[in-house]
This record gives sequence, structure tokens and C-alpha cells, in this order.
Amino acid sequence: MSDTAAQARFVGPVMRAGEIGEAVIEAIHEDNTDRKIEVEEHESYFRVKVEGECLLTMATVSNILGREVLVSDIEMNMPSFEGFIRVETEKMLFLSK
Repeated sequence: MSDTAAQARFVGPVMRAGEIGEAVIEAIHEDNTDRKIEVEEHESYFRVKVEGECLLTMATVSNILGREVLVSDIEMNMPSFEGFIRVETEKMLFLSK
């Protein structure tokens, strides 16, 4: 697979519908302004698809909700994801390679 094809792959979280899921979608839009983002809405979950790489920072989600949000809060509401994931205390990064 060429580098171009790998970059075109969509990655990101699948979030349960609800307050945290909606905040994550808003945060992903704020944290990834230079990337193509698609959101598939289903009855009980959202599938967030970002082209190539998806950054999600806890600071952005916390600002949106008006309270501290930890990685564990996101993980409890994220039954699945697409791509490879790197998790740190302050951010999650979904990668296509």
C-alpha cells in the first residue's frame, strides 16, 4: 500500500451516544481543524471518522463539558475505535499506520 493510500484511511473512536460522546465529537472538530471529519450517527452510538490521524485532547473535552475529563472517562464510553491508538494522560491519538 502506498503512503497516499495509508493517509487516506479514516481513523477515530466509536462513542456511545450521550453527553461524553457529543463532547468528544465537538472536541475532535476543534482539535483537528485541518482534517476531513465525518460522523456517522446511529441510535446508540457515533462513529467518528477522521482522515489519516485523529487527535483528542482531554483539555478540549473538559472545556466543552465544563469539568475535568480523564482518559478513563473517554475509554468507558468508547466501545471501539478504528486505527491504531496511542493513549497518554492528556490526549488520545488515533493513527492510520
